[in-house]
Amino acid sequence: MDNPQTPTSSRTDTPLVAVVGTLNLDLVVRTDRRPRVGETVMGTSYVERPGGKGANQALAAADIGPTALIGAVGDDDAGTTMRRHQDAAGVDTRHVVEVAGASGRAVIEVDADGDNSIIVISGANDQVSADHVTAALDALDPKVVLTQLESPRSVTAAVVGWTEAGDCRFILNPSPVAPLDNNILSAADPLVVNAVEAEYYCADRRLTDPGDMARRLLEVARSVVITLGARGVVVAANGSVETFDVEKVHAHDTTGAGDHFVGSLAAYLAAGSDLQSAARRSAARATDYVASRR
Repeated sequence: MDNPQTPTSSRTDTPLVAVVGTLNLDLVVRTDRRPRVGETVMGTSYVERPGGKGANQALAAADIGPTALIGAVGDDDAGTTMRRHQDAAGVDTRHVVEVAGASGRAVIEVDADGDNSIIVISGANDQVSADHVTAALDALDPKVVLTQLESPRSVTAAVVGWTEAGDCRFILNPSPVAPLDNNILSAADPLVVNAVEAEYYCADRRLTDPGDMARRLLEVARSVVITLGARGVVVAANGSVETFDVEKVHAHDTTGAGDHFVGSLAAYLAAGSDLQSAARRSAARATDYVASRR
């Protein structure tokens, strides 16, 4: 990293959850419908707001229990805004470092049905090193570590190695999808995926039922959670598979709903909930989050 500077967070509690992930400034465009290839459509609104999968998940977890975020921002106004946003929510940001260059960005298109398409530009997030992550985890000593796949793959490997050595619970949200070694998937407890991601990691087009996909993924991961949006959630652990419904709400914008679910799940598990109970409570929180978006 280039001249990292560590900000001071107001939170002093020992974190139950450490989220290793990205911080992005979200550039959100609303439109009646998303354009087809080669087509131009008119937008209805535009807003900039702090985001990134790591940041979103840390905010959700911090609403439940002590949470720390490990990552990087650039030495620009966006970086300052995003760190302040995390601090204000009580997230421990001592291990979010500032590096030379631009902070990460995400360009998000949201249509009238609340569905979205997202393009991520990594920026400063790509400068997070495995050594920094390992040192941060040593200092924090959390009960649960959560990460995604927006960070460099060396960071993912470092997280797995640290959690395995310390007998710490590891939660993996493998998004965006990418090829992974079996040792990474096998450490996940749980592996949290949506329906599209589940299909990718099953690598078997004959499997279309979410329950069957969960059983297949349970062959490689310690436990599995598949989120299906309005269709519910599948939880697979200890050889059993359970599917439960979620409350139906009108979605103005589903951006960040999955992150809200995963962050909440990590916090509930760190606080001692079993997986099924944690998933149900997290689904309810994600539903409330979607209903509140405007």
